This record gives sequence, structure tokens and C-alpha cells, in this order.
Amino acid sequence: MEKILIIGGNAAGLTAASRAKRIDPRLSVTVLEKGPHISYSTCGIPYFLAKMVTAEDLISYTPDSFQKERGIVVHHHTRVDEISPSRKRVLATRTDTGERAEFSYERLLISTGVKPHLPEIPGTGLENVFTIVNLEDAIRINEALANVERVSIIGAGYVGLEMAECLRALGKNVHLYERRPHVLPGMDADMAQIIEYELQRFGVRLSLSAKVLALTGSGGRVSGVKAASGLGIDPAEVVVLDTGVVPHVELARDAGIQIGVTGAISVNAYMETNVPSIFAAGNCAETFCAIRRRPVLNTIGTVAAKQGRVAGENMAAGRTKFLGALGTTVVKVFDLAAARTGLCTEDAAAERINVVSARIEALDRTSYYPGARKIWVKLIADRESRKLLGAQVAGYGEASKRIDVAATAITSGMRVEELAQLDLAYSPPYGSLWDPLLIAAQTVLRRMSMC
Repeated sequence: MEKILIIGGNAAGLTAASRAKRIDPRLSVTVLEKGPHISYSTCGIPYFLAKMVTAEDLISYTPDSFQKERGIVVHHHTRVDEISPSRKRVLATRTDTGERAEFSYERLLISTGVKPHLPEIPGTGLENVFTIVNLEDAIRINEALANVERVSIIGAGYVGLEMAECLRALGKNVHLYERRPHVLPGMDADMAQIIEYELQRFGVRLSLSAKVLALTGSGGRVSGVKAASGLGIDPAEVVVLDTGVVPHVELARDAGIQIGVTGAISVNAYMETNVPSIFAAGNCAETFCAIRRRPVLNTIGTVAAKQGRVAGENMAAGRTKFLGALGTTVVKVFDLAAARTGLCTEDAAAERINVVSARIEALDRTSYYPGARKIWVKLIADRESRKLLGAQVAGYGEASKRIDVAATAITSGMRVEELAQLDLAYSPPYGSLWDPLLIAAQTVLRRMSMC
């Protein structure tokens, strides 16, 4: 019986385990997870903190239920300390008992995820300063929020924006700091300003181009945030750091596995590393960008799951390729939806691509139908090839439908002329005669014709 061993018990790891076992039930599949939980929704953490769901609601499987339903053994509380490729062995420690263990494998998957990237400022080690990477982090934050009023969030990425909403839902005073000139990297400034308006409309204090110098404390507990643009110290009883993550690659590096230029584990299209019989998938591995045609960092759960599926098939003797990703995301910010896919204007400039872009404002359905809501759509296209490179949608109407159509158009290599004539569904309750996506494409075409 061939042994498949997987390090990491969430999106990529468990998807790979399930896929390999489904393809070949004869395989012995074992998962090692250092934490107490497996198979939980990291994306659902803000809704747990907002008291909309319980922590148990976020957990799809326990180790016991996963083994019972899938026939896959899971060892939680098991930290991997060393990979020995020459012996095809993994050395681990039980974090709850200190007991050492050794596991053998024929094929190994590394899906160790990411770890927080802490800002290089004083005070990050104070009590009530948190990062959010896993469910245990969320449980600790939930306990700390019980008796506080003022919360500061450093960083206005996806986590920071979702946290701002959930904390306001709890009645907290929220101060959101972002070092860049606008929120949500990956969105252009003219789209991000729509999100910024929504944050302020719901009472979030927003500081942009804010350089945080230090977190201050009293008695070992955080009490304030000192920013370069401020005249003093802003009080804070809890601070949440959304300052990015880095791939967790130390195990792989120590085992002689190649680390790519992005800082993540280098893999080919089959999710294979440079070491025979060792695969990598998820946030610790590089992701092939379907537009740039080279590896990039990607920390999106849907991409991790797809990589895990490919790795699982190939560990079960398949030869499936991972075809790449675009970075398609959508985030809820109070009443607003904000979505993006492909390259933003800044990305295109970094790639030295000459682009034409256009932003339009429209209703998400026929104006006379009750409930029509405003959305903004921005498209970015290559001036030379006329292919769609990126799309952004923000507004109070249906955003995810439009961004998914745009992601499909980019994936298929569609030119703007083709996008402008897509045959999309129409009925007054669901859309308009000319969908906002088509209107944006027509606007890009007009701008192209004027150049």
C-alpha cells in the first residue's frame, strides 16, 4: 500500500488528500496538522467575530469525522520539524504531549500555508496585539474584544476591511490605518475611493498614507498607536495587524527544496518541486499567473484548493496541470461589494504594458424595476493586442456576477470587441438591456479609437 503524506490540514492539503484517496482508494493517506483544528473556513472568521456564526459553524470536519467519512488519517497537534528526502521520512512532535514521531512516505505534499509579516515597529509583542492567520487567532481576538471599545486596524487589505465592518457591527470605535494612498491594494485609486467613502459612511475613522511608528503600551498591554501624521498617540485597547503574510517555507528550504524568486516554494505545472516525490500546493507555493505568464504570490483560498486538487490527482499517478490564476476576489464592505480580477493599472505599469482603461457608473438592473442599485465598473485592456487584462467592480448591486464574467473573458484571451458583444442574460429584475460590463467595454473601445 503506497503512502501519501500531507503536511497541512486546510484548503490545499485536505483537498489533495481527498482527491488522491478518491482516485485510488488503495492509497494510505495521512495528514499532519500542527494546530487543533482542520478543515475550517478562514474566510468566515470576520463573521464569527461579528457574532453571526459560531466557531463550530466554520469547521467542516474534525479529524475523527474526516477519517470516518474519507478514510484519511489526520494527526492534529502534530508539528513537523524536519523532512528527510533521502530517507523519505518526516520527523514531528506532538505539541500537546511533546512526544516525537516519525512518518514515512512514497509521495509527500507540503501545504504549510503562510505566517504573518509583522511590521518592524516597537510594540507588536504587546498583549492585545493580534494577527489573523488561523481560527486560533480569531478565538483569541474574540475573547479580547469582550470588554473593549477602541480598536485600531493596521492595514486596509481584505482582512482589514472585513474586520472594520465586523467591529463596527459590534459597536466598537474603529480606526483603520493604511500606509498606501488608498485602501485595498489591487484596486485602482478611483475605485478604492468608493470603498473609502463606504467605510467613513459607517463611522470608520480612516487614515491613509499613514506611517505607523509604534504601538504604545501600559503594563505590557497595548494602549495606543503612534503614527507619523498624528500629533499624539491615538488610544487603542486592541490592535489588529493586517500587514501581510509570507509563505511558510522553512521546512522546505531546510530539506533542499527550491524556493522561487517570490519567496514561495517553486513548483511546476504539476505542483512538483525540484525534489522527486515531493509536491507543494496552497499559499506556501508559487502560483502561475495566467496573464504575466510567470510565478507570483497568491494567498486566495480558492486557488489553494485548485492547486491541492491538481497535486492530489498527480500524487495518485495522474498528470494534471494547474493552468494558473488571475487573483479574482470579492469583498463585502458594509453595504458595498468590491471585486477585482487580473491586472490593475499599477500592475500593468510594472509589466510595462501600455493600457487603455475606462470606468463607468450604471445601475445593476433596469432603472424602473424596484431595487435597482448603483455599481461602478472599470476595465483595463492592452492597447496593442486589445485583450482584456483586468476588471474591477464596486457598488451596491451585483458585483460578483460581473467580475466572474470578466475573469472568464480574460482567461479565454478575449478582446474588448468580443467582450462588448457578449450575449448576456437580460430580464428587468436581474439586469439591464445593456449590462454595465458591456457599457464599460464599449467605453474602452471608444477610447482606443481616439488614440
